[in-house]
Order: sequence, then structure tokens, then C-alpha cells
Amino acid sequence: MMQKIAYLTLIILLWSFSQAQAVEIGFSGMARINADSFLVVTDKKGYQQGDRLGVLKTRTDAIPEFTAISIADWKHSDGQASDLESVCQIPGKSNEFLLAESGYWKGQFGRLFHIALTIPTAVVKTVYQLPMLTGSDDKIDGDNFEGIVCLEHNRKFYVVLGERGGSEAYPNGVLRIGVLDYDRSLLSWDEYQDKAVTVVAPELWGNPQLRRTISDLHLDNQGTVWAVATEDAGDEGPFRSIVYPAASVTDATHSEPLQRVNAPKIFWQIDGFKVEALAAPSVMVPGSVLSIGTEDESYGGTWRPLFAAPQ
Repeated sequence: MMQKIAYLTLIILLWSFSQAQAVEIGFSGMARINADSFLVVTDKKGYQQGDRLGVLKTRTDAIPEFTAISIADWKHSDGQASDLESVCQIPGKSNEFLLAESGYWKGQFGRLFHIALTIPTAVVKTVYQLPMLTGSDDKIDGDNFEGIVCLEHNRKFYVVLGERGGSEAYPNGVLRIGVLDYDRSLLSWDEYQDKAVTVVAPELWGNPQLRRTISDLHLDNQGTVWAVATEDAGDEGPFRSIVYPAASVTDATHSEPLQRVNAPKIFWQIDGFKVEALAAPSVMVPGSVLSIGTEDESYGGTWRPLFAAPQ
């Protein structure tokens, strides 16, 4: 009953805020830059033209303003980014971000771009490689990373990738942890290659065969790693998304940076939208606690605030 009340309240609050928050692009990942603006990425493939990333500035009385961000040199022989699915800000670096592709395709791509943002441009500082456990091709649905979190724990930087799940290789979501040596521009997946965190989303699905456990991740100021799970019946939908706590950052007494949330509860149920971007709230929407961006395929994308469920 509480979940139903929370969902109805969410719909009412979204409607009361504005019905004019749709934009033409779809969001595949999002990270807040400042109080009212977000760096967003799109999942255009390497052969497709168009913007890979941009800045979305939210407003109280109008559609959010989108500014495309251009990158002249992707610093890699494979060319411009292909299928960007997530973005996170490097802790303590206000204008530096990591942009992650979904994984490898026929042995190509699988890149993680470290950029410095200077609106309306960005510069690629370093290109890292994602881990590859199961490659993808026309016959194999392998690694698919759709969420990323950057965090600092015991004076070390960590990069956490969210495997989306929903495939034969990965029925559930998986959090894979890497260690970033910022000063030496090195990213290693070796230390935690056997310490992945399995994530099982709450069970609320019309068709479990169409679900993905993780379509994005967000780390809040309290150390909770939030995840979005989606159900996608095709480019015309119908869509369904749920937001739930997947893990939490451990305190300084723990050697491991993350611990899984067992039996997580649904905090938000969002019918009709495929949420692929999750981030901190915008100051333009007082009382909101998170922001979401959708990739609704044939219908484009939508930005919305989320409000706390009533107690």
C-alpha cells in the first residue's frame, strides 16, 4: 500500500512541477555539474552522427536548455565514442568526468574516457579500457555496463561499473570495482576481479524476460548507491522503471569499499518511462531528492525530478 501511495504522489508532484520537461534527445547517463545543470551522455553508435554529450540546464518555468559539448580529439584509433551509457564525476575534481561505453563489440570499443569539461567543449585526458569478461557480437550478449559510480574510500579512488543483467550470461546485475590511480592515470580491475557484487532488483515486473537490473547508478551524499531497473518491450514500449538502493559505501574501518543491500525495497515505481539516467536533484525544484532522465526510444527523452515518498 505504501508503494502505491508513493507512486501516486510521485505522479501528482511531477505533474504539478511541469508538463513541459521533454527534450528531443534521449538520456543514457547523467551526472550533476552544479546546482542546476547536468552533464548528459547519449548512446549513439560509432557510425552515427550527432552529439555524444551535452549540458542540460534546468529551469523553473521552461523546458531545460541543452548545450551540445564538442570533443575534437577522442584520442583513440577507434574514433569517437560509441554507445556511451554512463557518466560520473571524479571525486574532488569539479570539471573532470568519466564517460563509459557499454562494453566491447566484436573486440572493439570498451572504452572509458576521462574528460575535462570547459563548456561548450571538452578535452579527453586519458582513455582507459573497461574489463572484458564476456565479449559481445551478433550471437553473444556479453558485458553490458549501463551505470557508473566514482567514489573515494580510505584515500583511494574507485570506479564502479553496473552490469545491466537480463541476459543469459548475466541474469542479474553486477557491480564491478576498479581502482583509479589519478596521479599516474592508471585504472586497474585486477584487485577486485573476483570480488564483484551481485545485485538482485526487487521483484515487480509485468514480464521478467524483458527486465534489466541496472540501467544507471547514482551515489548520494549519504553513501547509498541507487540503481534503476527497467522493463522494455520494444522501441514503442510499454516501459517501466523502478529505483532502489543497490549498495552502500562502507565506513573507514572496512577494507572493501562497497557492501550490497540485501532484499532492497522499491522506493519509486515509474510506469511509462525507461529511466536510463539517475543523478542528484536540481536546486530549481525545491524538495526534490533525485533527478531522472529517460531514453524512451521512439519518443525521445524526458527529464524529471523525484520527490521523497511520504512516511
